[in-house]
Amino acid sequence: MRECSIDDCTTTAAPRRTVCHKHRTRLNRYGDPDFTQWTVADDLDVQLLIEQQRVPSGATRLERRLIALGLSDRGMSAARVAEVVAVDPRTVHRWRAKTRQTAA
Repeated sequence: MRECSIDDCTTTAAPRRTVCHKHRTRLNRYGDPDFTQWTVADDLDVQLLIEQQRVPSGATRLERRLIALGLSDRGMSAARVAEVVAVDPRTVHRWRAKTRQTAA
């Protein structure tokens, strides 16, 4: 068994493969082995979308969460935020609680 050929990855690659499953999936989906939807967010876009109270269909998970938290900071109810961001209201409550925990 050999290791994945992506730099800094110590996971073993599948037989007759040069990259591990995680990196193969990222390459197939995004064309970049290091891309994740939790690390990419454009702050200017997020602020504009908070002002417009909408979420585009191509928004990353991180952008959706940041928009939800921004709308919550403006006093919007969890049900309304969930409707705008297209998630369950319970998800908005969890995001708010996690933000309060990290702030404390």
